[in-house]
Amino acid sequence: MSESTASATSLRHLMRAANHATLATIAIGHKQVEDGWPVTSMVVPAIYIDGTPLLLISELADHTRHILADDRVSLLFTPPPTLADGAAMIETDTARLTVFGRAVRDDAPAIRACYLRANPEAAQYADFADFGFYRVAVDAAYWVGGFGKQRRLPDDKLTLPDCQALIDGHDDIVAHMNADHLDALCDIVGHFSNADPNTGWKMHAIDCDGMVLTAKTGNPDMLRIDFPAPIRTPGDARDILVEMCKKSRA
Repeated sequence: MSESTASATSLRHLMRAANHATLATIAIGHKQVEDGWPVTSMVVPAIYIDGTPLLLISELADHTRHILADDRVSLLFTPPPTLADGAAMIETDTARLTVFGRAVRDDAPAIRACYLRANPEAAQYADFADFGFYRVAVDAAYWVGGFGKQRRLPDDKLTLPDCQALIDGHDDIVAHMNADHLDALCDIVGHFSNADPNTGWKMHAIDCDGMVLTAKTGNPDMLRIDFPAPIRTPGDARDILVEMCKKSRA
């Protein structure tokens, strides 16, 4: 990702590809440091349909108690490390994105559903009394792509506005694709990824930047395919999927 291509879309792609993030909070009542001290911890986020980071955190954790007293947070996203000979390697010239925002408790069904689609194993503890869902209302973002490569995004430019129609229509889009267009999904997989298209792919989720698929057989991991351009509505989703299907069959 070069500086010239560090668009809001590409930065959302970076967030969606990350399998964890570093959360920074402001210490309040911490047992080891005085109030106001910056404290970091690792979290497993999900990225909402419009690009908003989501968290599922426990009130027993220091970071949650900090947020309840002062909701200002930062989240650091980095791409998953590359693997060489079975060992993880982290390069010093790796792109990273810091998101500044306010963590707001939000147990809306759509927020919960999105988080659990991305992290299904979290269903084991999501209903514990001390756990709650939070969305990070973005104030700003700062991207570093290596030495001399950086970009600052003000306010909420990182998230895509006017996505409510896509949020409301999410389940219907997924149901329709899985009921009527499994052949199209398999063709898209074959053209836009290196995965085997013949393993019974189904749509698992869709967002403003792409879709997540799962296979009936073979590799159990989720497969993400990004769209060539952002979408905001079910109509946009239909148009871009038709376009991608035509290209895969050309």
